[in-house]
Amino acid sequence: MAAATRQLFVNSPASRSVTIDLGAVTTFVAWGSITMLDPRIQFDRDNAVVIDIPFIDGNRTNTQVFGGDHWGASGALSNVHDSAIVRFGRTVTFRMRTFGPDIDAMGCGIVITNP
Repeated sequence: MAAATRQLFVNSPASRSVTIDLGAVTTFVAWGSITMLDPRIQFDRDNAVVIDIPFIDGNRTNTQVFGGDHWGASGALSNVHDSAIVRFGRTVTFRMRTFGPDIDAMGCGIVITNP
């Protein structure tokens, strides 16, 4: 078993992504975890934070949430994609986004492989 993690820190409003390359095609479990939220003024309706996995090997993952004040129309890349996944592949892209003018967030993308 091998594991990899990458930290993501976002000052609102912003988006940051990171791709973990496993070095070879393998079976893995991957998930994103928000580890810190810091509302700089007031945490309210205009704020949102998400970490998801929009791509595996450059291919889009499933949409889990769309529409509303923060996400796009059905099929848009701005939607919330899978946040935990078990797959066979080589690269995993994590994306963390914050919405609203007054929130910072930190999270991590985690991948564990099966040798």
